[in-house]
Amino acid sequence: MSDIKRSSRKIRIGSLVIGGDSPVAVQSMAATQTQDLEETARQIEILERAGADVIRIAVDNEADVVALET
Repeated sequence: MSDIKRSSRKIRIGSLVIGGDSPVAVQSMAATQTQDLEETARQIEILERAGADVIRIAVDNEADVVALET
């Protein structure tokens, strides 16, 4: 395994800048049924406490969209 960091361009996710010469950002993804908002929020809080900088949430269907709009 190489310790050489590949060149990449910078992008913004909210106030976070990733890529380029920015520090590595820790990413994770919620492993919940997105419509279960309480469990999804609980898992996001756990991931935040663990140090995740970016937390992704799957939106697989219209029901997920509706649940997140509330």
